[in-house]
Amino acid sequence: MYLVKGYNPIAISQGVNCESRWGRLIEAMQGWGWKKEQFVQVGFYTADTLCNINLAPEDGDRDLSLKELGRRLAWDIYRNHSSKGESVDLVGHSMGGLIVRAAVLGVTYHDPEENWPPFLYVEDAVTLGTPHYGTGKDCDSIFGADLQCRQMLPGSQFMTWLHSTQVPQPTETDWTFIGSNADRTVSYNSATPTTDGAQHLVRYHISEGIGHSALRVLAKGSKRLYYRNYGSSRWTTLANGAAPVRATSNALYWATKW
Repeated sequence: MYLVKGYNPIAISQGVNCESRWGRLIEAMQGWGWKKEQFVQVGFYTADTLCNINLAPEDGDRDLSLKELGRRLAWDIYRNHSSKGESVDLVGHSMGGLIVRAAVLGVTYHDPEENWPPFLYVEDAVTLGTPHYGTGKDCDSIFGADLQCRQMLPGSQFMTWLHSTQVPQPTETDWTFIGSNADRTVSYNSATPTTDGAQHLVRYHISEGIGHSALRVLAKGSKRLYYRNYGSSRWTTLANGAAPVRATSNALYWATKW
């Protein structure tokens, strides 16, 4: 299972400690039967630490494009798993979900001169608070000069490419988008769009107060949520649904249990 973190708004020289992003999710999922060696924490800034892999150990900054990071992720998956006939699961938080989506999409939709692997085997993909249709939060102000932020703006060239098709399913990949009505960084409409072909959508009610970062750490308790499965035209309400990390685990295992 590849775990792809999000954007780093702090000084790039500090990098990100991957375990600070994913440690609580990994701990919770181990308690539900997942094994520690199943998790691959993905770094992509040069100064990132405690990651299992780094996609950009020499050129990793905020001006390295999301499409290129997707390409590098795709190659790591291909070399270590797909080329051996193994399928993988992918989980991305925030911008990390865009990198996940780019990795799977790019194998099919890329320019001829670009070097992408011939295929990927991805069984399940889950995005948490991912701006599938962009976010204007911070990216047009404080941090607006860097490429990654500009690519996350609604209507960017990257966003146009990302939506050249619905979510890619080269091997019948099962997609789950998870978002929160209380997320002030990525709107629920951008995190859980109904138009992109994801088989499962989960939105947490605003009364739960689940913010952007909480989507990748909150593992316990019953939460009020809405969900849609397999293109249903209506949202179903659950008063005692699973917390986001538990819903992520369910998405990777049960597919329809929220």
